[in-house]
Amino acid sequence: MDGDQFCGLASALLMTGRSTIQTLFQEDLSEVIVRAENGYIVITNAGRLVIVCAGTLINTLMKTVKVMRIAAKNLYKIFEPR
Repeated sequence: MDGDQFCGLASALLMTGRSTIQTLFQEDLSEVIVRAENGYIVITNAGRLVIVCAGTLINTLMKTVKVMRIAAKNLYKIFEPR
């Protein structure tokens, strides 16, 4: 899968997740985690930026999520509106 396809799929997941969370909880979406038997994708909101990651080793999922949350906080601090 090329980068454009990957980003397109991630964008569709993000928009669906945002709509669902807004409808159910009236909150902003923090992240989307989709897990399958042989891999996962994590999409993390970083303000006006989005971080997208995919992996095939399920036992690394939680570490990936933790690293992405930290990165998102740091990116938000750098790019936050002033």
